[in-house]
Amino acid sequence: MITLHEAYLKAKNERAKKGFTRLNSCRDYGDFWGFMFIPPEKKAGDGLSDITVNKKTGTIGYFIPPMDLDLAKRAVPIPIEQFAEYNVAI
Repeated sequence: MITLHEAYLKAKNERAKKGFTRLNSCRDYGDFWGFMFIPPEKKAGDGLSDITVNKKTGTIGYFIPPMDLDLAKRAVPIPIEQFAEYNVAI
């Protein structure tokens, strides 16, 4: 079982490889957490997907909300302020 903090760090490290360093949102989808990182110069809502981390296995994946609108609607937003000490580019 992976913690939210561990999942955040794993997702952040993976997305930083592509220059996506600013955390825009975090959601609990039930079986996995989703994190939306965007490039520092981008604005929110640019149609990017969430990088996901499975809560049990730690496996990384991706979720695009239009793929499953019901799941997207049920997702619970998690305040990103709690990650501020780990992410200076909020």
